[in-house]
Amino acid sequence: MIGKQIKGTGFRGCLNYVLGKKDATLIGGTMCGQTPEELATEFAIARQLRPNLKVAVFHATLSVDSTEKLEDSEENDQRWLAIAANYMKAMEFDNNQYAVVKHSDTEHDHIHIVASRICLDGGVVDDSWDYYKSQETIRQLERNYNLETVTPSWETDKRAQTTGEHRQLKSKGNKSVRVQLQDLIDEVTQDNPSMPEFVERLQQQGPEVQVGLTRTGFSKGISYNLDGVALSGTQLGKAYTFCGLQKHRGVSYDKGRDNALIEALMQPQHLAIAPSEAEENELESSQFELETTAPGTPATANELDSSQSELVAGVPGTPATANELELQLSILPEPDETQWQKVRSHLAVEYSLPLELLEKLHSHSWLYADSEKAVFTARTLDGEASFAFVLDERGNFTTTHPLSSEAAFWVATTGEIERAVIACNPIEALSILLIEQDNSTTAPATLYLGIERASQLPIEFLQELDSVIIAIAENSQLARNARSLLPNAELVNPQSSWNDIWIQLIEQEQQTPKQNNQQYKRHTQDLELD
Repeated sequence: MIGKQIKGTGFRGCLNYVLGKKDATLIGGTMCGQTPEELATEFAIARQLRPNLKVAVFHATLSVDSTEKLEDSEENDQRWLAIAANYMKAMEFDNNQYAVVKHSDTEHDHIHIVASRICLDGGVVDDSWDYYKSQETIRQLERNYNLETVTPSWETDKRAQTTGEHRQLKSKGNKSVRVQLQDLIDEVTQDNPSMPEFVERLQQQGPEVQVGLTRTGFSKGISYNLDGVALSGTQLGKAYTFCGLQKHRGVSYDKGRDNALIEALMQPQHLAIAPSEAEENELESSQFELETTAPGTPATANELDSSQSELVAGVPGTPATANELELQLSILPEPDETQWQKVRSHLAVEYSLPLELLEKLHSHSWLYADSEKAVFTARTLDGEASFAFVLDERGNFTTTHPLSSEAAFWVATTGEIERAVIACNPIEALSILLIEQDNSTTAPATLYLGIERASQLPIEFLQELDSVIIAIAENSQLARNARSLLPNAELVNPQSSWNDIWIQLIEQEQQTPKQNNQQYKRHTQDLELD
């Protein structure tokens, strides 16, 4: 079963859509109305309990495989109502208004649930990270109702054959280059080789392999060439990217162990044909992928716990040329160390950012003082500073880049990055990280990004991740632009700023000044920038 969730501001528009479809049928729920007008009026009654809540609409879609529709329509409706009731209870909507509408206009039998996030007692259902809660609920419903697991298209790790490739195989018996590469890679990764072993085996089979490594140890990506046809890992599917080979095909990679061997294998004598200019251009234009480390020995439970909360930062690069320095100075404000203590205190007092975290960011030049302003550097995924976010004392951000640049303020937890959270500025990105640390979540290694424009996002890299969360107000132009570039991303709409939420958490824990100081240290003692 596939489930999707959307949050919105208007009930009437959502109801017009779900009930206006061909063959749409209102089959149940907790409400009396039968038309969009009647239901919208009924939802408005509860909305008066929280008049200032803008995002009050929860819209979920649940779909089963086409073979699992029950022949008896009444029995099928009753099963859907039971599934909807169990789903809403698990999502904590057991004291809320909702309507269930069944659609029969597609091959897959599915329902729409339109609900109010406002509880009948005046509370509000928390929608933080509800995607994960929904996925766990759906897996349980599949077991309870003996439903087949339907993998969404964006979760597949292997690009399916196109219609043309099917026709070519059927008429001529020839596999396309893409399918041949997929089959070869599947074959040489059966015994979980190391990354150098994988590259060498594939080269011996005929394809050329190019792996791009940055000076900071990140991977720019991997591409393949067979019979003069060059394809990136992304074009083959999620399982054939540099990170995907490790996660989905069992290829092990250790930066210290493997990078020198990989670079040696990239030398011309190891290639059947030297890389073409087109391949080099494609590789250079590919998005950077974050590193993943395969430990040589099993980690202990304590090591795993502590590594989850460590931050990753790029190491300083090679000395810049005079021209590069001149360009950098035109984009990055000049540091003023005499003002750092004042700026640090302002960030700690106004935004409740832990001093330890601020000092670590400052020690790596990811944060510094320019006169009396805080400067957060925006970097590419290989650690190169491109421009800066400048925060004035009134809380307003401005950026220094004259042109669009694929760089953002970012921090990441260690490990193979599987998840990204996108915020609207550096303070929001750090606040989300701290909120997750405070809640002791078991989220996978995560990249936290603060951006001003959607064009700053490393789109190709983000498309390869298991989960991307746009944690920006959904009615903002930035959220809409990011969603247009990442249509499969989950939108998490904050009721206020994430920093306000973080400050509220801190205030709830402040029983005494002494306890507050201890709590403050607990939030930051495991954070480390490498």
